[in-house]
Amino acid sequence: MRSTTLVAMVLAVLPCSAAPADEAADRQWSVGYAEAQITPGVGQVQMSGFGRERYAKGALAPLLTQILALRDREGRTAVLITADIAGFGRVMTEAIRRSIARRHGIPAENVILAASHTHWGPATRFHATFAAGAPNVWYMGFLEDKILGSVDAALENLSPATIEYGSIDFRGIGCNRRLPKDGKITWGPYPEGSFDGHTPILRIKRDKSPKQLLVVGHACHPTSSGKIEKWTPDYPGAMRDYLAAQLPQTKALFVQGCGGDAKVVREDPESGKLVFSADPERSKTAGEKLAGAVLGHLEKGRMIPLAGQLTCSLASGQLSYGERWSREELEEQAYFGSRKRYYAWVARQFLALPDHSQSYRYDVQIWKLGNQLTIFGMEGEVCSPWGPMLRSMAPSEHSMVIGYVTNVDAYIPDKRIVREGGYEGGEAQKFFLPGPFTEKIESEIKPIVTKALDAVESSRYTTWPRRHRTSTTGARRPLKTQRH
Repeated sequence: MRSTTLVAMVLAVLPCSAAPADEAADRQWSVGYAEAQITPGVGQVQMSGFGRERYAKGALAPLLTQILALRDREGRTAVLITADIAGFGRVMTEAIRRSIARRHGIPAENVILAASHTHWGPATRFHATFAAGAPNVWYMGFLEDKILGSVDAALENLSPATIEYGSIDFRGIGCNRRLPKDGKITWGPYPEGSFDGHTPILRIKRDKSPKQLLVVGHACHPTSSGKIEKWTPDYPGAMRDYLAAQLPQTKALFVQGCGGDAKVVREDPESGKLVFSADPERSKTAGEKLAGAVLGHLEKGRMIPLAGQLTCSLASGQLSYGERWSREELEEQAYFGSRKRYYAWVARQFLALPDHSQSYRYDVQIWKLGNQLTIFGMEGEVCSPWGPMLRSMAPSEHSMVIGYVTNVDAYIPDKRIVREGGYEGGEAQKFFLPGPFTEKIESEIKPIVTKALDAVESSRYTTWPRRHRTSTTGARRPLKTQRH
């Protein structure tokens, strides 16, 4: 089997003609790209993202899966898979990784699956509450086929390339949504709250079409399109479209950051106060505003060339549950709660499919590009405090965080959010998991991150064969799919 490519993160490539000889000689990467539409048919599957029954009656904009394949100068390869869905589940991720390993010899840690987390995409997760969108297994099969076919195409599309990295601190479209009121955490724009404005940009220039690829990350919930019954990638799709329209021969990809506690906002013209955006035009405006900030940096900001060396790792650990939800509380909600509220159905689903796990499995992926850039791949709906915490742990000068990867079962708060409570601090975990996380969450996640970072650093000084490189996590075997 042929060893495949390394996938990039935040990438952008400006239009380019034939490369000068000195630039061509400096092209230390090979990069491939492919995309496919994954928009479901009308009535094929429920929409996912809110706690109510929703069916799409057409598409406002197509949903996409986009694949970035990267290969370094030693032949080590990795694949970044993005998709306009609310989240991947662990079993789907495992199925896709095993297929890629069988077809192309690429190990699990070299494959990142990242969801945009649009709330106008199809339900695709078995473990999420069916009250927020029940999955259709036949659509899930279609989705996997589209992803795997696109991975094949991206690996066939490899082209000599350069990769550059830059970042901006962009706070122009979103803010924290955890509003303190009367001693409790309520729901509303909270500009004084935590928000991770770090917006990474990867720019790739290559010989084949598309000649420029941009990977842009931003940490804000894609929930800004309002009460429409149409498929849409929300503001990430508008960002991609705007960049492609402004830059010839360019494709843009979006990766979600630590935006679990952030939403798109706007200023209400009558009150002058911030309100949540909930309209397709507002969503489009937000995406184009983000794209404009990216263009401004590409024109005037500093981009750092990344040397053609790739290392990847994956580490697993366990997160503790606090006091478990009681059987009495579950039954009260399931049997006497309102059938018009989704909590009653969440409780019934939990009773029908109980989770007896004693702790929660949590995986961390690390990619390192050259000596300059560390990429963190973090599971779940990662909240904003994790952005600066993780970047401070990076062994390189530059770093970026991709959230919503691999498995999106739960919010990932820090200890302060757990202590404060509210939706992200525990209420959202109610009945989805056997119990909430605890204030030990930082001391439990950081060792997993350190383990993954140590594996990357140690592997960088090992001589690997050019093809069929061994996993940096140890023996080359599939990940276990169950929780422990």
